[in-house]
Amino acid sequence: MITLKNISRYKAASTHLAISAAIAALVLLIMLALWYPPPLFTALGGENLAALIVGVDIVLGPLITLIIFDTRKKGLVFDLSVVVALQLGALGYGIHTMYAARPAFIVFTGQEFSVVSAVDIDEKNLAKASIESFRHFSLTGPVLVAAEPPADPQEQSDIAFTRFLGIGIQHYPKYYVPYSDKRQQVLKESRPLADLALESEDKERLKKYLAQSPRNADKLRYLPVTSDNKPLTAVIDASSGNMVDILDIKPGIAKHQEAP
Repeated sequence: MITLKNISRYKAASTHLAISAAIAALVLLIMLALWYPPPLFTALGGENLAALIVGVDIVLGPLITLIIFDTRKKGLVFDLSVVVALQLGALGYGIHTMYAARPAFIVFTGQEFSVVSAVDIDEKNLAKASIESFRHFSLTGPVLVAAEPPADPQEQSDIAFTRFLGIGIQHYPKYYVPYSDKRQQVLKESRPLADLALESEDKERLKKYLAQSPRNADKLRYLPVTSDNKPLTAVIDASSGNMVDILDIKPGIAKHQEAP
């Protein structure tokens, strides 16, 4: 029978490490599958949040176990219980943080798309959405919508002012409309993939993507995607205006806009 008394310090720490790693990996996989479809995880700085979970649950917990584990201590079970409780608390905090920071909406703002995190939308503003389904944050990934600029001059002025504070129309759900309402505008604003001016690494990523895509490059267009951490590129179906994908590619300056 295995008891604490016949387990070595290193065996206890390694067992703790294996269990912690399995739990952390499972939690991260679930969060990525539900809340952060690629490449939005890196675009929103998710690796920093993941490092918090990994650092506490995979490193700190087992390390403390390695330090305090001594079968001669009468309070060993209590000490280990405290370590586990601290780990669970840190894990819960990490999950809550990633939940709050998850991408809630991908908004077509007129000339580009913007990824908006749940934490960046005030609940009062969320409740003002004209469409019921936009008044709640999805639990299974961001919702693709479009924004309809207000006709009221004062509202236009307010949005222009808050833009200097990093708050745009994408942060106000009351202006959200179904994406299907703006497909023709998306097609009008989008550009052919051939217009992309890319660095060598991004060229290879696009080449690999097109090689695996069932659509030809001339059947696709693009629009830039802004996010808190890095720019991305949205791939648009040239016939329907539907968003096909989001690529971890910096759109750069389109060739038709380059200076001579």
